[in-house]
Amino acid sequence: MDTLFSIATVEAGIRLGLPVALAALGAIINERSGVLNLGLEGMMLSGALGGYIVNDATGSPWIGLLAGLLVGALTGGVFAGLVVTFRTSQVVTGIAFTIVAIAATTYLFQLRWDIGELPPRVERLGMWPLVALTLVCVAGVWFLFRRTTLGLTISAVGESPESADALGYNVVLIRWMATIAGGALAGLGGAVLVNGPLGLFIEEVTAGRGWVALALVVFAGWRPVPAVAGAFLFGLCDAAQLRLQGTATEVPYEVFLALPYVVTLIALVVRARRSHTPAALGDPYVRGAS
Repeated sequence: MDTLFSIATVEAGIRLGLPVALAALGAIINERSGVLNLGLEGMMLSGALGGYIVNDATGSPWIGLLAGLLVGALTGGVFAGLVVTFRTSQVVTGIAFTIVAIAATTYLFQLRWDIGELPPRVERLGMWPLVALTLVCVAGVWFLFRRTTLGLTISAVGESPESADALGYNVVLIRWMATIAGGALAGLGGAVLVNGPLGLFIEEVTAGRGWVALALVVFAGWRPVPAVAGAFLFGLCDAAQLRLQGTATEVPYEVFLALPYVVTLIALVVRARRSHTPAALGDPYVRGAS
């Protein structure tokens, strides 16, 4: 039990919470513009693979993070084209996007490394540079929505796109920008995972962290600081279950695997009723339709 409540566990929790925090920040930008991004898991996974391959090729984890950011922005642009421009169902498109991303990253990974071949470990960044990077992103998203006209415009588009349009704002462009920015942060989160605590890419390495990030956004009421706090709660539970698996116990290890997700679900249920969902979330905008 002493090993469970230790500095090492807290540090591991911080490291494991960072990717989820970055993805949650991206989801906040998406959803406050009215775009429901259920493709967040796929964007994280794509950024993780991009960051890993570039780090392996260059030997630089910082360049790997940049690659993950760019891959995430690219996937965000693809998603924006589908749901904003072509107005496909955001729920169906997001789920399909994640399924395709899982298949595509698995194929590309196996194309580079044969089944059974051990992929190389890459250079990793320490915890504190990644913490500093995440804090900069948190401060940036907070400042965006609390102190800038652009942030207020994004929120206005998510609440009432018709009113924002009547005021002269380009709803489609704003949603495009928000979706690309959100995808970039999600891709960065995936790259942080493989270039930080893991130093390795495996198939489906994100293990549902994108879905957890989406749940935390609801838990936080679409606010950046509570979302990041929830991400570190998830990371702490994840670190705790890893340590519990190594202890002598009769409890099946599957219980420990489920622990961080169960805690996140409970927090979501407790907090969701007090959340303020953007009024136009998930609704495609057609100018002049109303």
